[in-house]
Amino acid sequence: MATSRVKTIDVDAGLLADTRDAMKPSAEAQDAEVVERALRFYLGRRALETSQAMSELTEEEAMQIANEELHALRRERRSAA
Repeated sequence: MATSRVKTIDVDAGLLADTRDAMKPSAEAQDAEVVERALRFYLGRRALETSQAMSELTEEEAMQIANEELHALRRERRSAA
């Protein structure tokens, strides 16, 4: 994790509560942790959407590759056991 710097932001209390409910963090999680997790989730989704938009595969082709890789992984695990 990168070095953190303290930043003060104003967040609507209802939005923070909704985010906390959706993410179901531990009871001890500080508001900053909830906001950080939500931002990381958002950035991860954006990265995924960007990479999908750049792909020239059809959905069917992508699913076929994913299934082939899953089966290959399972074969590797079985042979390693």
